[in-house]
Amino acid sequence: MRKVGVQVIIQARMGSTRLPGKILKPYAGGYTVLEWIIARARLSRRAERVVVATTTNPKDDATEDACMRAGCDFVRGSEEDVLARFADVARAYPSDVILQINADEPLVDIDEMDRLADILREEGLDYANNHPGGLPLGTGSEVYRAAAFARMVAEAKDPYEHEHVTPYFYRHPKIFKQRIVAPSTIHPFAESARLTLDTAEDFEFQHHLTESMGFSEPLQQPSTNGVLTFLQSHPDIVAINKNMVQKTFPKA
Repeated sequence: MRKVGVQVIIQARMGSTRLPGKILKPYAGGYTVLEWIIARARLSRRAERVVVATTTNPKDDATEDACMRAGCDFVRGSEEDVLARFADVARAYPSDVILQINADEPLVDIDEMDRLADILREEGLDYANNHPGGLPLGTGSEVYRAAAFARMVAEAKDPYEHEHVTPYFYRHPKIFKQRIVAPSTIHPFAESARLTLDTAEDFEFQHHLTESMGFSEPLQQPSTNGVLTFLQSHPDIVAINKNMVQKTFPKA
């Protein structure tokens, strides 16, 4: 496969423990969650290609079928060793820069993702992340240079560094030039909204949000700040999933 400058890799699998099969649940306008995210990723002004990184688990035969229906490239790899799965994608679909998003984030902020890629290049970074930088949970992304990723794959040994894709980066700030990037505008309601899709309550929240805001096509999705302004005046929708406890990961 030809090498491109920038590509999006979407981490996706059917075997979620808290909400099994969530990536193929109906989202809006006839799209499944995964199809919506693929379509949103294709709106990127920076990415030349979108690839789904899924697993060899038979459950993900359905994920493969969904990718084929969407005309989206995909690679199937290890379910447990997610770092190795992404390495398989990087080998099969080479690029200079990788933008990483998750298939449980239908409201991922594509504009901020593109901005993250611009900052990576302008500042000569190896890795950048906007998840903890002021965006609401469920809208962030990560970006890294393929050369830095290849080094990480070669050097990462800790099991935790293989269960997820990027811990080796932020555990080694002296090796990789990196930073956390705040969004261009931090909305005052950003910390009060839970926009990820991890539980049944999150799914109900997403359904009420799309219905209430009236968007059914990926191109119609409001900006993150537009969603937050809407939610600020609709506490009944916010209440649906506000008490969900997000899974935590070991500290670096």
